[in-house]
Amino acid sequence: MAWRFQASKFKNTTPRLPKKEDTIFDLPIGNLSCSNNGIQASATYLAFHVEGEGGKLGVVPVGTKGRKLRKDISLVCAHGDQVDDFCFMTFDDDLLVTCSRDDNIKVWHLSDETATPSLSCEVCVGHGVLLDAMKPHTTASNLIAASSLGNAFIVDIEHKSVVAKVDGFTDKGYSLDWSEDGKLLAISADKGRQVCVYDVRSGTSPLQKLNVHQGLGRESRVLFCGDRLLSSGFTSKRTQELNVLDVGKWDKPIHTQEYVSTTGILMPLYDPDTKLVFLVGKGTNKLFIAEFQSKVPYLSPVYEMSMAEQNLGACLGSKRCVTVMDGEIDTLYQLTRHSIVPVSCIVPRRSYRDFHADLFPATRGPNAGCTSDEWLAGTDALPTKISLDPGAANSKSSSSPSSCTATAANCLPRTTEKDVSATVPKSIIDPVSSQRTSDVLGRMDSEKISNSERTDSHQGKPEVRELVYTVDDISEKENEVRNKVASHHKQADVLPECQKLDLSSSEELSSVSPDTVAPIRVRQLNKGDGVIGRSLSARVRPKSCVVGQVASKFRHVELKANTAVFTNLRNVNTQLPLETNGACTSGKFIAVPLKGPAGIVGIYEVDKPEKLPDGVMDGIFNKALVTDLHWNPFNDEQLAVSTDVGSINFWRLTTTDGPRNEMQPEKVLNMGGNKVLCFQWHPMASDLLAVALPDNSIEICESKTLTRRTKIISHSAAVIALAWSSDGRRLISIGKDLMLNVHQPQLGNECLIAQKKVLERGHSGRLLYACDDRLIVTVGMTRSSSRQVQLFDASSLQEIYTQQIDSGTQPLVPYYDYDSSVLFLSGKGSRIINMYEVCYDPPYLLPLTPYVAPGIGQAIAFHNKKMCDVMAVEFQRAWRITEKAIEQLIFRVPRVKKDMFQSDLFPDALVTWRPVMTADEWLAGSTKAPHFESLKPDGVTALGDILKSSSVPSTVLSSAAFIPKSIPADSEPKPTAKLEASLKKAEDIWSSKIEERTLEQDDMEGVSEEEWTEAL
Repeated sequence: MAWRFQASKFKNTTPRLPKKEDTIFDLPIGNLSCSNNGIQASATYLAFHVEGEGGKLGVVPVGTKGRKLRKDISLVCAHGDQVDDFCFMTFDDDLLVTCSRDDNIKVWHLSDETATPSLSCEVCVGHGVLLDAMKPHTTASNLIAASSLGNAFIVDIEHKSVVAKVDGFTDKGYSLDWSEDGKLLAISADKGRQVCVYDVRSGTSPLQKLNVHQGLGRESRVLFCGDRLLSSGFTSKRTQELNVLDVGKWDKPIHTQEYVSTTGILMPLYDPDTKLVFLVGKGTNKLFIAEFQSKVPYLSPVYEMSMAEQNLGACLGSKRCVTVMDGEIDTLYQLTRHSIVPVSCIVPRRSYRDFHADLFPATRGPNAGCTSDEWLAGTDALPTKISLDPGAANSKSSSSPSSCTATAANCLPRTTEKDVSATVPKSIIDPVSSQRTSDVLGRMDSEKISNSERTDSHQGKPEVRELVYTVDDISEKENEVRNKVASHHKQADVLPECQKLDLSSSEELSSVSPDTVAPIRVRQLNKGDGVIGRSLSARVRPKSCVVGQVASKFRHVELKANTAVFTNLRNVNTQLPLETNGACTSGKFIAVPLKGPAGIVGIYEVDKPEKLPDGVMDGIFNKALVTDLHWNPFNDEQLAVSTDVGSINFWRLTTTDGPRNEMQPEKVLNMGGNKVLCFQWHPMASDLLAVALPDNSIEICESKTLTRRTKIISHSAAVIALAWSSDGRRLISIGKDLMLNVHQPQLGNECLIAQKKVLERGHSGRLLYACDDRLIVTVGMTRSSSRQVQLFDASSLQEIYTQQIDSGTQPLVPYYDYDSSVLFLSGKGSRIINMYEVCYDPPYLLPLTPYVAPGIGQAIAFHNKKMCDVMAVEFQRAWRITEKAIEQLIFRVPRVKKDMFQSDLFPDALVTWRPVMTADEWLAGSTKAPHFESLKPDGVTALGDILKSSSVPSTVLSSAAFIPKSIPADSEPKPTAKLEASLKKAEDIWSSKIEERTLEQDDMEGVSEEEWTEAL
């Protein structure tokens, strides 16, 4: 098994999104209904579909950047009907071939930098033949394969004739591909369920008919990947599926993998030099990178990325155009509704000063191995390969004078030391957090009001000034703030030292039109009532810096699944309202709603995972449909369940209970007959909760006395989500009126202090506070069913960042861990848990390794921080509910030395399991601060203490560094006794862990020196 430790050179391949100014934006693309990849690239040009004109294609030269309107691009008026497929010829970068269902195959010649098209020739394959897909030959020039209904044609565009024809497949051919040596042709047909493999020169019948997928699809893909054949389709449950077959061993797939449930196909793109497969989800924003291996697993995952926008198409750029001296092994072009995004795929190395020949083997050159006549006569000559080394002479070859303007030699950055210094800003500015608090937006925190405003206010009653801002009032200044902070999906510029740099104004794009800004309503408050703003201090959370980019210390999170499982679960309620999370857990129990009109909730002890007994599922009966449920955060035995008849049942549950179907609720809070939409317990005050009702109101209720204390009416439609700030002073809500409202309930009736429209659809939504209550995170859906996360500054409601996660019909349910600042995103009916570390500064969302479960889930319930085993480097625990089981998930960070407390990962935890005050104290206006508690077990040494004790104080180092050489050695400063004791303690600690003359790595199998790369 030693081969497993021989890590691939490309296992750390990382896609890097460009800045907006490095993309091509404002293109007239729109919504596409084509069944091809939407975009194709040669070494010279990019061709793509354009909006509203199915028979036309847009063309721009490779390397184009900035805003390009319809008048700025070249249009190829190819056909009268929609272009069904198009491609560039493999060995002529200037020839674009198109086909349509009502016309001949047309060959277009593109010339000069404006990509002016001219019709080179037409080829008629037969009267009434409807063509669907095309693919140029991989070794011979001027040959192209085109598929139709039950037939495929081999066309010689030089002689303008059909030279061969194959048949034998069902329905139309959705996709086709040539093998790398040009001998075999594969066609995907029968709505993606069938793949036929042909040897075109030996006969018209298929060599193999393969049944690869069970589901029917509007599209399918087939792709030769070296000696493998990859097929992309769907399962019978409409889940994206990949099948990998070994060429020559067609009996069954050697690898099968399912992805997400969606209607869009996974578009596979293959790089034969690196053996990497890029899987782009059409209609989603997902990009998966995998690598082919010679042994199990044959298709190994490398990277998963959520793109900024929805994918309409994708293609790989020419290998001859990669920037080899930046470690760029491939360029992926993403086609979106309004832009083309070149995504650079980088392999991180410590230095790029030298050419890394191991990353860039010789690649296929621009000259064909043989002509079409020679290939038809039986020649199998392969194209000549060229080196990508900028110093190699043949790296500059091209197929035409107008070919790739950025060949390997030209792509080498010739930056001198003077140039580098000129590009680095001269000063380092404060974090962007200081920029986001705009003067034009009203400050919600009362401590921000000037002294003059305090003295002018009335005594005994707080002064409230309502400031209503509209688009016209603030558009200019708000767009100025956006340019300073970051545009949507704009990556932060970070040097290897991870410094934040002030981008010069010259780099800003003057041609970018300002986005439409929703009006913000903000009220400014004074301190007359003692209610102040955010009480939490900003916590510094350490980050890593990898290849000049900020990365999370949790990015390699690993999940220990199935450690405890409840099996034989039945009758899970899969039709709960969208406002509820679906399940909840305390330190002792898990509560799972079950099917039925009686509102049954199953209760399971977390310490006793087992196979549940057969028969009728036991649980508590609420006698009405359940709408929401939450455990009391300060009492592991009290469960609150809201119903659709306007009551909240409070249950007292213990481990000694008998059959729970005979139990009665301890208390019932009647909400006046109104259906309870959702509710949230207060995070600091005991027995206090906020309840959303269908009359657009929010009520603050006390469970101990069953009283309704305060009523808030601020929405014009029903509330769909609530959330408290960590200090319990602010309550935020979103409703079906698409508005985000910020309340300070301790102010009384006039508690609405800010309001802004944040959602596109009122279908569903979630929200929460993050980053020490400095950010508000909302999770919603766009009109095109894309699920997205938005970040807003909590003090001004200024929109900071938007990230599209994926597409789906069910809303994403977020959970935020305050101490690690990790945001967990999961959806009902999904197998994926996406994780991000939320930052107050760019890039705002740092991706973590997502978890992909083997089956779909219904809900996820998280524990509080106290349940984590910090010595096992666990930073979160949860339970995942499926239709047949409840499985425990443990989120851990891989660390080698687990006998020490990892203080960099576990700062003092926010205490959420003990109340800070009573409900009466909070209602009386108490502003006690939250409590924090160390998670370090007694008798355990913290890693931070060891690092501090083993490091020499800076004062000693600085003084020793500047001692003149003429001073005798005995007169130099001696280490203090305290320092010597610290060093001795550190030496003793580490010496006890290392045996004499034996190191831990002596027993490990190493790799060759050239295999070493910097790990992400």
